[in-house]
Amino acid sequence: MSTTAVDLDPIEVAVDQRGRAELEFIIAMSAANGGLRKKLADELTTAGLFEGDFEDIESLRAETDAVIEKMPEFRLHHVMGSWNQSTPRSVATFHRNRDALLPLATGAEHLVEDRLGDAVPRYWDYEFHGTTGGWDGHEHMGFIHHEMVYRWMLRAFYGNNIFELRRQVAAAAPREDYRRILDLGSGTGQYSMQIQTVYPEAELTLLDISRAELNYALKRGQDAGHSWRGIRAAAEDTGLPEESFDLVTSFILLHEIPPHVTKKVLAESLRLLEPGGHIVFSDVTPYREGTKEMAWSADYAAAYGNEPWWRTAATLNLTEIATELGFVNVQEIGLNGQKYPWLLIAEKPAR
Repeated sequence: MSTTAVDLDPIEVAVDQRGRAELEFIIAMSAANGGLRKKLADELTTAGLFEGDFEDIESLRAETDAVIEKMPEFRLHHVMGSWNQSTPRSVATFHRNRDALLPLATGAEHLVEDRLGDAVPRYWDYEFHGTTGGWDGHEHMGFIHHEMVYRWMLRAFYGNNIFELRRQVAAAAPREDYRRILDLGSGTGQYSMQIQTVYPEAELTLLDISRAELNYALKRGQDAGHSWRGIRAAAEDTGLPEESFDLVTSFILLHEIPPHVTKKVLAESLRLLEPGGHIVFSDVTPYREGTKEMAWSADYAAAYGNEPWWRTAATLNLTEIATELGFVNVQEIGLNGQKYPWLLIAEKPAR
């Protein structure tokens, strides 16, 4: 049965047929490219390079690269990956349909408290995930990122599970009575929505460096009836009063920042927590916690997927860092006994 405009929501109606077709084609190409990546993994398995325990990623990548770089599938995989970037095509789709999409993308910019101005950290000035110009490379990148990249691309592969995981991470915090929650690196508010679902009475503050992402996060919250506070600042230097929150949390922030900044973010989180408060940070699985194949697969995808800090995030000892800073009851666990998402949970000592 064909889908009519009546079956679609306003954003899908507003996007022209060319835009929908291009994004659907990218989905198909991504699936095909996944088959090429499996071919590479199968060749490495046959060569015996995934046997034994994982030791270090540098040695593993040197051994595996020497094998796959000779394969024609390797070159084709990279050509397809370079071409198959969803953000540039999503930006073009937005511009073709700007008049129809703009009212859906704007309306909460005035709610953002900008504490950063033009003083963005150097590490943040990077084209993460293949974005042209980075997360603020387009004034409406938040809308484009959420409503096009996520709507068409990621949900095609993961379905609504991509949001359910966020709800479960929020629910993994040790208590149920949090009143003041800070979402670091809030992006377009996907995790924020799930935090508010789990803790409906809590006051929620969103913090991000990206003006465009934060603008659209607050727009989404506004449309959902939430009174969120939105602050544009760096997670390692928020400028917020100490002991302002009883839960500081994030979803997939740490692999977007270098390791020395990760330490500063944890130190800032400790400062912001009231005694007895908690952090819950969800991010990439440490390579030490998986097999050689898992480590190779993650590191390979990150290296060719515009993820500059993934490897350092996956090789940090967060338990050691948090303990040295003064957190107690520190634990690292996989959500629901799985390897991903990986959680760091810790408590600020009570007085």
